[in-house]
Amino acid sequence: MNKKNAVIAVVTPFVILAVCAGIIGGAAIIPAEKFSKIAGIVFSADAQTDPEKIGEIKYVEKEVEAELDDGNKIVYPSFGMQYATLTIKSIDLEAPVFFGSTEDLLQQGVCQFFGSVILGETGNVVLDAHCNTFFLNLDKVKVGDEVVVETSYGKFTYKMKESTLFKETDNALLAPTTDDRLTLYTCYGNLLGPTEDRLAVVCELVEKEFYN
Repeated sequence: MNKKNAVIAVVTPFVILAVCAGIIGGAAIIPAEKFSKIAGIVFSADAQTDPEKIGEIKYVEKEVEAELDDGNKIVYPSFGMQYATLTIKSIDLEAPVFFGSTEDLLQQGVCQFFGSVILGETGNVVLDAHCNTFFLNLDKVKVGDEVVVETSYGKFTYKMKESTLFKETDNALLAPTTDDRLTLYTCYGNLLGPTEDRLAVVCELVEKEFYN
């Protein structure tokens, strides 16, 4: 074997290895970018949990803006972000609404079940809070009482339709629906410790106003 052929024999395996690595790396770019975007939406490090900022809607922290079939636009918030305010005048309640639920967020306001639809989408918007804080008087909401949830992109008005008790293992009231509704729920019957009982207040959408 001459010197030239010897060099080719040595270099060729490294060239093939480099080409293969480039192909594999290129194929991984698109999935990695998609995962990065999704992770950024769900687990954003910019979650607003500062107690001094409760009640302030974060207009500048849009994660993903989407257009509905009717042309109106909504904003998908990041996990832990305050993106709405809940008002129930009949029980003198005005509270921030955070997207997602953790014990820290529940100490600061009302939390939206991560598996429920975003305000403005068709379906079941599910909100919960502790029974000894923000939802202390949830059982006093009566049929016909007005419940308003306002975001940076719209205002959604509901009327209380019914209330019911259920067990924590029963997820029927928290499941997706084909109608527009708001479900508020909290622990029931024990303000000092754990309980299996839950109180749900189901409201129907009566008016929606988009700001765009």
